[in-house]
Formats: sequence, structure tokens, C-alpha cells
Amino acid sequence: MLVRIVGASNEIVRVRLADSAAQAVTATPDVEETWPLWSEPARRLVYQTSTDGVWHDLLLWDPEQRATIAIAGSPRRDEQWPAWSPRRPELVFAFRGAAPPSGLMLADVPSRTQRLLAVSGKRNFFLRPSFAPDGESVVAQRRRANARGSSLWRIDPGSAPKPLTQDPTWYDMKPAYTRDGGEILFSRRPAAGGASDILAIPAAGGTPRTLVSTPESNDHTARPSPRRDEIVFVSDRSGSSALYLAPLAGGAARPLTADPTRQYFAPNWSPDGERVAAIATPDHAGQGKLSERERLAGMHVVVLDREGRTLFDAPGFMPDWMPPWREP
Repeated sequence: MLVRIVGASNEIVRVRLADSAAQAVTATPDVEETWPLWSEPARRLVYQTSTDGVWHDLLLWDPEQRATIAIAGSPRRDEQWPAWSPRRPELVFAFRGAAPPSGLMLADVPSRTQRLLAVSGKRNFFLRPSFAPDGESVVAQRRRANARGSSLWRIDPGSAPKPLTQDPTWYDMKPAYTRDGGEILFSRRPAAGGASDILAIPAAGGTPRTLVSTPESNDHTARPSPRRDEIVFVSDRSGSSALYLAPLAGGAARPLTADPTRQYFAPNWSPDGERVAAIATPDHAGQGKLSERERLAGMHVVVLDREGRTLFDAPGFMPDWMPPWREP
């Protein structure tokens, strides 16, 4: 599943890796669709829609019925960053607007009900929530409007949100639980600007440990394998943005990509931990500033195995994994 530019619009397309056959999910020139995410427990796809680029709604797509419904549908409430529970047909998403002014909402798919999980405030807001492997807690990034820093918070149903990091001199982002739920990986850079590192903090709270740090290079977007004690991450240590694999306990990293004509971003493990989907963009150095539409049009979705062999390469961005369809 990926997003592809069709005409002047972003549309969601389902692509089968075996033969590169494509199946349109959306065809709405007046609506921008982004961030498709599949849930096996719910057997649904969730994605964001927007008509103005400012306010977003979340929709659910049923591949069996090929039908779409709104999961929230609250007017003048911006709904973004959905994340599925790994155990139940429910998802968490961040919102701003309406009442309360911002926070995290938990949505149950079968009952089509919502429950407020956490409130942030008028000047604070959550983003990038992520479930623990057991589905019992959520970690999210929290920012204050017009402030440089960013912190990480753990949210357990029925309890007040708990800060895991809250030093305003740091910008902490992109949290993700390890497969055993014992630690949370995240990217950290100085709030005033500078290179980023990858750290891990105990899920119950404590002192972070540095997992990946390369002098004067950006190491970020670590994603733990769902099957092995290893991570895939992004680094520009070689001069261009590339993907690397490293042990979760720390140690030497090995490159998955080595193409200086491309920049690689946003790695995403397959459920079996054998492949990685990522976004690849041409290296536009020296070609001037591109518009957002030109930049998106040049993106490709690339699928690699753990040895770095390319299994799939096609135009698109924001990939996620879901089962292939069967021909009638």
C-alpha cells in the first residue's frame, strides 16, 4: 500500500509485490489522501484525507466490501497520526481543535466508538503515537507551540500521561517500542539545532542510553525489527542519506543501501522482519529548490531484503504492508 500522484492529486494505490500489479483504492481529485496504514486485527486500512492541507479527517477502508467510512468525522477537528493496536481492532490518533483543544483519542472499529486517552492543552499537542507490543500502552511525542524542544510521554489507559523525557534543550521524536516492549527507541537532536542521535529509554522510565551516534552525522528514524534484536535506521554518515542495520544492544552498523544518487528515508519493516520498505528520492544537490509537488513526484517506494537486495522499486511514497489481493 502506498500513495502515488495521479494527475494533480495524491491517491492511495494497492500494489502487489509479486508482479507489480496495481489496484486503485481512492480516485478523488479534490481530496488529498496520505498515510495509509493496515491493521490485521481490524482487517481495515486507515488513512488521512484533507481538502485544504490544514484540516484532516481519518477514513477506514474495507478491502472486502471496497467501502470507506469516516472513523471520527468531527467538524473543525484536525485528526492525524493514526496508529493501530497490534492486538485489537482499535487505533489511537492525535487531534487538535474542538473540545478538548488537543490530545489523543482511542477509536474502536467494531463499535465505532471513541474514548479520550489523553489531553494535552491549547498550547501543547501530541503527535506520532505508537502502541506497545501488547497493546496496553502508548508512547507519543509532545510539543509546545512556538517552543524548540520536544518530549516523549507514555500513556496508560486510566492513568495520567507520564513524561519519559522533558529536557527543553533536546528535541526528542519518532518513538517506537522494541519488540519485547522493554525499551522505547527515539531520535534526539539539540533543540537549538545540530546532528541527531538514536537513543533507547526503559519503557517504565529511566536514563536513556545512546544506541547510535556518529560525530557530525545525522542518525535517526530507528525502527526495531518485529522478529530480531536489530534495528533499521537512517544515517548520512556516508555523505548521503542511507539505510543501515545495527544490533539492538549496540555495535557496528552495516549499510543496506549504497547508492549515492539517491536519498533513503522512512524505513518500515515487513511483519515477518525479512524486508524493509522505504522511500527513495533522487539526490537533487545542485539542482535548485524543488516545489513540494516536484519532490513528491520524484519519490519511489523501494523494498529491500536484509542483505540490501532490491525486491521492488516503483513510484510512490508513504508505504505500508498489507496482504496481497486474490484475482476473482
